[in-house]
Amino acid sequence: MQLHNPYIGKQRGTSLVGLMVGVVLAMIGILAGVNLYENAIRTSVQTRSDAALEGQIASSMLTLQLELQSAGFGIVKDPAIAHIAQTADSIYWRYVANGNQCRGFRIVNAADGLRRELQLLKLKTGCNTTAVLTTFNWTDAGVETTTIAEFHKSTTALSELPAINVAPITSQSCFPYGMGTKAAHPMVTITADNVAITEAKRLDATAAGPTAPYRYDICLPNL
Repeated sequence: MQLHNPYIGKQRGTSLVGLMVGVVLAMIGILAGVNLYENAIRTSVQTRSDAALEGQIASSMLTLQLELQSAGFGIVKDPAIAHIAQTADSIYWRYVANGNQCRGFRIVNAADGLRRELQLLKLKTGCNTTAVLTTFNWTDAGVETTTIAEFHKSTTALSELPAINVAPITSQSCFPYGMGTKAAHPMVTITADNVAITEAKRLDATAAGPTAPYRYDICLPNL
């Protein structure tokens, strides 16, 4: 004889509604996990990209500073002759070391709008210590070019690339690397957007950056 246990309810099984609710909850959990993983990967990639950009700016400015220190070296000073000159996006200088040396630095925007380069220039022929520096042939055919930094973006908006600007050369009381006794020398000042400014401009090209650009002051004691 089968005994009846009043504490055991009748087994009803799983309903379709219950299965659907379970599937929905599982999907929400999976999507949340995928979204969290995607955000973590994006943050990691962006951090590496930002670090590379900042590193390129710092290393290129250090290289330029070391190169510019030679401006005027080995040349007898003559107030009537300038041994450093600039245009809107270029700097030119000269010195004497194993012959006359005419060098330059320029900011180049690629025609496709996807790339900005910082280049060091070396005049191949015709360098002398008397002609006006901007009259030399500084085209690609007339110079040896070395790229010291290269910035890329996936769109044609140049505002997404860090802006590099050359300020007018002025005479200031300075000494290379801030060491020694200060004296009046030409000062080259270059500003470069940091990552925060570049990102702000990417979101809104007319927006002001949240921080000040990097500033590099290069004192030229040989001039």
